[in-house]
Amino acid sequence: MTIKFNDENKEVFEYILDNIPDAITVVDTDLNTVFFNKTSEEYFDVKKEDIIGKDLRDVFPSSLLPKVIESEKSFFDIYNSPREKTYTIISAIPLYDKEGNLIGGLSRDRDITEYVKLSDVLSKTQNSLAELEKELSATVNMESYFSNIISNNAEFIKRINLCKNISRTPMNILLNGESGTGKELFSKAVHYESGRKGNFVAVNCSAIPEELFESELFGYEGGAFTGANKKGKPGKFEEANNGTLFLDEIGDMPVSLQPKILRILEDGYVTRIGSNKKIEIDVRIVSATNKNLKEAVNDGSFRKDLYYRLNTFQIGLIPLRERKEDIVLLANKFLQQICMENRMNIIEIPNEILAIFKRHSWEGNVRELRNIMQRCVLLAKESNNEKILVEFLPDYLQEINIEEEISIDYDSFSEGIEDYLEKIEKEIISKTLARFNYNKKKTAEHLRMPRSNLYYKIEKYGL
Repeated sequence: MTIKFNDENKEVFEYILDNIPDAITVVDTDLNTVFFNKTSEEYFDVKKEDIIGKDLRDVFPSSLLPKVIESEKSFFDIYNSPREKTYTIISAIPLYDKEGNLIGGLSRDRDITEYVKLSDVLSKTQNSLAELEKELSATVNMESYFSNIISNNAEFIKRINLCKNISRTPMNILLNGESGTGKELFSKAVHYESGRKGNFVAVNCSAIPEELFESELFGYEGGAFTGANKKGKPGKFEEANNGTLFLDEIGDMPVSLQPKILRILEDGYVTRIGSNKKIEIDVRIVSATNKNLKEAVNDGSFRKDLYYRLNTFQIGLIPLRERKEDIVLLANKFLQQICMENRMNIIEIPNEILAIFKRHSWEGNVRELRNIMQRCVLLAKESNNEKILVEFLPDYLQEINIEEEISIDYDSFSEGIEDYLEKIEKEIISKTLARFNYNKKKTAEHLRMPRSNLYYKIEKYGL
């Protein structure tokens, strides 16, 4: 059936459709092109006179309109690429006369080329941003780890800078320090500063049962032993390939395993349990201990050759009690971090609390201080307080009397300086014994004197 217009209707019809920004095409039931608007001419680069009255399929073989005429169904928002690097969304509907007879079809092509190109640009930009974020994250991590190690102690600052300077060398590092002094924080800082592309993998040698050590460190093949994963499992050395393996509490490593670790460090490859295949690895070892490994070597609990292999460069981490100037610095740093984590305003640490902190011996070092600050912040939040109260502290800190002074009657001395100092020493030892409930080990540690010397003084002064 042919679509017919009188001249007046045709002029109005063409005027309206020519001013629509979408490409409009109208065909009759024989698929002869009845109308082709100006937008269609511009978009498809086809003149009206070259398509009007002709079979649409001769110009657009893949047009949607033949399907509309055949099925008398409407189609909406069909994605199409009519020409290379051009994209449209097509909708096409059948046309009927007043009696409901099919008289043709109309299609509308909406040009989305710029949107597609913009989407592609956005996608590429997002990928680029993701890569930049990874690089930035790596940079931030590298910077943040060493910047997180803060101090006002001149000797400790020297050790921080020394550790940072040797990070980019291939040397193995042995960190020696009491529990809680920040050995893992230092090891992570070394890894990120080193620029090594692999993972940082931490192993606590004191937490792994002896019978599981080999499978954890070296990995195993499927079915290597009863209960083994069928697919096998890579060991910590493989996981740390091209990265850093942190062996914490290295002094607790079983003696039977030590020669195997030494062999891996010397040969540069690892063999999984149940396999003969040698897997080449490139791993930087940072180990840590709170023990005297030299003494362990002398008593036979640690191999001498492994000790010197790990101890290429040793750094001793100073306990917090020996850098009192860092207590207030670290307390305020932890306070800010914990308040931000809990979405709180920064609360106050009164001078009374700081005075207690300065008098405490900090056997748990920086870790103990952070735990106490976390406790205090949470209790302040719970009670809606804007400062830390003494009652928020653990009992053993509350017992510290910051107003207590050693009372000496200077006028009572006529015997000279030695007797004067002995009386002061006696009072210090007496008060410290009372403070630690006469625990001589803790008293000796707090006074930093040999226990044998303490026993002698107790007997001497009749305490």
